[in-house]
Amino acid sequence: MTCGFRLLVAAVVLSFCRLPVVADAASPAGDFGESKARVRLVTDTGEIEPGSTFHLGVVFEIEPGWHIYWRNPGGAGLATHIRWQLPEGLEAGDLQWPLPIAFTQSEGIPGYGYEGSVVLAAEVRAPLDYDAKSPHQVRAKVSWLACRGVCVLGAAELEGTLAALPVDQEAFRGRQEDLPRAADPGRPPFSVTTTGGLADGRLILWLRWPEEPRLVEWFPDPSDALRVEDISVQTRGALTRIDAVARPLENAAGPTDRLSSLVVLTGPNGGRHGWELVIDLDDENL
Repeated sequence: MTCGFRLLVAAVVLSFCRLPVVADAASPAGDFGESKARVRLVTDTGEIEPGSTFHLGVVFEIEPGWHIYWRNPGGAGLATHIRWQLPEGLEAGDLQWPLPIAFTQSEGIPGYGYEGSVVLAAEVRAPLDYDAKSPHQVRAKVSWLACRGVCVLGAAELEGTLAALPVDQEAFRGRQEDLPRAADPGRPPFSVTTTGGLADGRLILWLRWPEEPRLVEWFPDPSDALRVEDISVQTRGALTRIDAVARPLENAAGPTDRLSSLVVLTGPNGGRHGWELVIDLDDENL
């Protein structure tokens, strides 16, 4: 939670539910409940082989007009959180975050997150001795903040056996395009020039594209060491300038010489693509 959260929340309602994976199917159409979002646990395959990988995900269906938050909520808000409880031998990777959208909150505070529906998933590896006939129980403890002027906290515990989990190919279809990519060094989508730095508290990024983009957005990752705010993005032709105030936090809990971020491009056809961008903040290298 960011310090700006106190400005955003005029009213907060705590909503907690413990749900089996099929409970959501009984919810009336259009009923999102007090938490303003419906959640369900899904997988992308019904056949898990020893040593194979698959995806476990939580589908969020968000009430129209409301939003939930990305891993960095922006100037105010609370990141959505999922904690997996898996059988011994199954290992889940990091949560995979689709490209967020930017929105303006109360008092002009910037926010990053999702509207409509989104799938937050992790890749899971099965052990070599995996027995598909065993009743492998999986659980996901999920929490989120939904906002539209006021905010409500939502939480759910989803559970089920792997063999009985819904296989939701539609939820996962096209999801790969919604995930950020690592830039290909041999064919980078843009060139980057960085000026400024922590010494003067201001960071300027210049991105040059091979052709004029329709829209460029920049999302800094959450950091225990840096505060990044007052972001502006301007594009003219094939050149984008990103300005931000960047300062180290007092008692920083991590390194201050690197900033992870996400660059999102909207192309002429309206499609969005994102790339991970790590910025070197070492003043000697700027």
